[in-house]
Amino acid sequence: MRILGADLRDLGAAGGEATAVSWDEPGAAARAGDLPAVAREVARLAGGEPFVLAVDVPVAGVSPEGKPRRVDGWLQRRIGVRLPPRGDAPTGAALLAALATAGHPCLPYPDRDRRQAGLAEIHPELVLKALVWERSVAASARELAQREAVLRALEIPAYRGARVARASDEERYAGLDLAMGIAAAAGVETRAPREELARGRVGLAASLFDATLLAHAAKRYLDEPERTAFVGARETGYTILPADAFLRRVVLKEASRTPERARLFPRATLEERLADHATVKPLELLDMGGRAQRIEAVFDEVPRYEFDNLDEMLWWKHCRHLAGPDLPIEGLDEMVVRLDADGGDATLRLVRSRHKTLSFRFEPPQSWRTRIAPRDGKTYGFRVLRAVFEAGKVQS
Repeated sequence: MRILGADLRDLGAAGGEATAVSWDEPGAAARAGDLPAVAREVARLAGGEPFVLAVDVPVAGVSPEGKPRRVDGWLQRRIGVRLPPRGDAPTGAALLAALATAGHPCLPYPDRDRRQAGLAEIHPELVLKALVWERSVAASARELAQREAVLRALEIPAYRGARVARASDEERYAGLDLAMGIAAAAGVETRAPREELARGRVGLAASLFDATLLAHAAKRYLDEPERTAFVGARETGYTILPADAFLRRVVLKEASRTPERARLFPRATLEERLADHATVKPLELLDMGGRAQRIEAVFDEVPRYEFDNLDEMLWWKHCRHLAGPDLPIEGLDEMVVRLDADGGDATLRLVRSRHKTLSFRFEPPQSWRTRIAPRDGKTYGFRVLRAVFEAGKVQS
């Protein structure tokens, strides 16, 4: 799959152009003056292969009035980054239409299976903030009490948009030069924008750099999902950004949900949800009337999650989905998992606790403690090999 990035923010302005780059071919870039031209250049850079195109404009959840989306406000509150107003820039829906018209239909999100072309909403401000954070002292200071406040307070170099509307060309140049230095230290290919900056073409260099940041984050999302965060929802608005374990914890933090243990669902529904990813079968030989059925799902395509080791139990509110299918939590009673950090093939068991908030016991505790120190505050990835659900019968 080809990885592309397209900076579209100036496209709606008078004389504005978009910049598209290819991560797979450093230096391969194109400029386009309208969406049909963008679609043609994207097709050329993709070379007939499926692609993910990272763009810095809203893809989903855009209101006709241009109001901020829930995900935009969430990111501003959690990490202190305010995304620029959309203005006259095109939306993801308009880009999807242009690509479909050009014969390249896309999903409005990246296809993890790398079979279909898709868009990925990514913003250079968020990528740069994540890279600044990863190189900060606070990122490794686990005991720092004000760690989250420091994350919000970290400034990123300004070189474009409203933040430098009244800045001189020299100030924009200096901001972009600093930003590219940070990105280059993090492994981002910056040769092409550096060459343009050396010629004094600050605007073109900034657009090339932003498009490259988008492609870098998209590449990381496909190759290392555990080092990124998919914030929001595909339907109502989302964005993707690089993220270490702490940043993931901050941006993916949600209000605690308390599914009732007695909340069961029909076996047929469970089979429908997992049919493409697991073999589902009843554990009991006989269906005992009046009792919930215990249903086992053995996964062919394993769900991947991570959890924060904060307590004597695994709390689902401190777990985050990394890859693979989503694991249904209604009626979830037991899991057999394998830790990503384990070099061997040892499997471990998690059993639903009696606590009202969804959580699981490490069962038996000794088998876990040989691998993980209790309450060490670290983040561990795991793969769900098998799950057991309590499922109710369909009522007639």
